[in-house]
Amino acid sequence: MIATNNGSFPWRGSRRAAEIDAARAGHLRGAAPGAELEALFDQATQRAIEEQARAGLDLLTDGMIRRSDPIGPFIGRLQGMSVGDRLVRLPGDGAECRLPIAETEVAWREPILVEDYLFASRGSPKPVKVVLPGPYTVAFLAEDRAYGDPASLAMALAFAVNQELRALQAAGAAFLQIDEPALLERREDFPIFTRIWEVLGRGITAVLCLHLAGGRLEEIYPGVARLKRLGCLSVDCLAGRASLRLLEEEPVPESLQLGLGIVDGRSEHVEDPEAIATTIAGIRGLPPHDRIHLGTASDLGGLPPEVAAAKLRSLAQAARLLEGGSAARR
Repeated sequence: MIATNNGSFPWRGSRRAAEIDAARAGHLRGAAPGAELEALFDQATQRAIEEQARAGLDLLTDGMIRRSDPIGPFIGRLQGMSVGDRLVRLPGDGAECRLPIAETEVAWREPILVEDYLFASRGSPKPVKVVLPGPYTVAFLAEDRAYGDPASLAMALAFAVNQELRALQAAGAAFLQIDEPALLERREDFPIFTRIWEVLGRGITAVLCLHLAGGRLEEIYPGVARLKRLGCLSVDCLAGRASLRLLEEEPVPESLQLGLGIVDGRSEHVEDPEAIATTIAGIRGLPPHDRIHLGTASDLGGLPPEVAAAKLRSLAQAARLLEGGSAARR
């Protein structure tokens, strides 16, 4: 069983939090990062990696320290896209991000997250996954001045993000997570989403994970588990707990890994490892433990760092408890 973080690690509350905050705001506005800024980001990223590894996780993120919100810093570097001043809320966990704006035809120009991935992976004792905003969710939120149709914008974004995925894959990234919480708010768009996902995954042989936070799976499952090139389906076991009965009725394909988001980033309450393990053990229809990723249901970035670290420790301990229980039953 793999214990993992599905999003960022908090920088607020750290010794140089105010400087990081200011640097990230400047970065979003297009300010060229100087050597001092890069050094600050590097230090905070290394700390986030160390905290996750110390907590016992098996698959880490870089903490997303360089990103001032989940969408803007990435999308703003695509040709044709810009980032507005107005804040909008992401579906799912309700995190704030700056309004994405499609100004003209969208295209990928150059690698965006490759250097961040390389820095993190070289300084990490454990594998590092890359988290990217999904094209459907970006189109769902965007002010569209170019296409006049959300599906057309989402498809253009899918072509662009696919190029970034290819660049990350070439750099050695073996696990790529796509966040698409908006799909759970517009389940009727699932037929359109399948075409967007097919474009997104072309040529990708790394594990491609679809992370769905904030809702249930009714009306899209089991179809969502059969998407082309999908390697891992990550679901919300808190907001979507009721729909997990679908897994018993229709188990996920044997080729698919399953992510179970069980730790809440919207609360400072630290979950008990035994309670997490009991909850997971009570879900019927799960695949074998070697195909399960036990992770966060919502982003930890708004929590105090010490609380986020404690939650991740509980998560890792729960994964070990479940593995031990499985071994005992054998």
